[in-house]
Amino acid sequence: MAPDQHKTRKPVQKRGIETRGKILDAAMRLFSKKGFHSTNTKEIAREAGVATGSFYAYFKDKKSVFLEIYKGISHKQLKDMAGGMAGVEGQDDTGRVEALLRALAGEHGFSPNFQREVSAMRYSDPDVEALHNSIHEGLGQEVALMLEKQKERLRVKDLDAAAFVILCACEEVIHTSRTISHRIDRDRVISNLADMIARFLYK
Repeated sequence: MAPDQHKTRKPVQKRGIETRGKILDAAMRLFSKKGFHSTNTKEIAREAGVATGSFYAYFKDKKSVFLEIYKGISHKQLKDMAGGMAGVEGQDDTGRVEALLRALAGEHGFSPNFQREVSAMRYSDPDVEALHNSIHEGLGQEVALMLEKQKERLRVKDLDAAAFVILCACEEVIHTSRTISHRIDRDRVISNLADMIARFLYK
């Protein structure tokens, strides 16, 4: 049976969960170092310290691993965003927005090199593009809900559009600050972006 005909399984026992995690971690390192197209499944299995057959027990191919890593990062991002926004009461407008931006930026999210791969794959692979759009939509809904709770204080009226603008600004600025060498540190970038968005949002 060819590798792409294997039915993958979701592990429930500790050993299987650990093996699957090793494969994801190894793939993340290799995709970040070599890029998606220069990495193959045998290399991922070898880097993870597992047999190639074990790789195919959990993943159909290298793209399914890539998508799973990206999906996992987005789930972490949503959790970080919810946690980051939970403690913003009592902060000023800029501080509130900065908490949101730091959660969106994800302190433990992408490595810069993996983020470059995602950006490149978005324009060449419809599955990656579809997942990116789904993630963006989910984050946008969460931001819009956050804005709804503060609507009496907001200058903007179209909250869905405002959420979209915030996400696009954050995505572009944070992505650029992470992937392009420059002399301005990330904290300064986020603080200035927060100030700009606060002026856009609040009365």
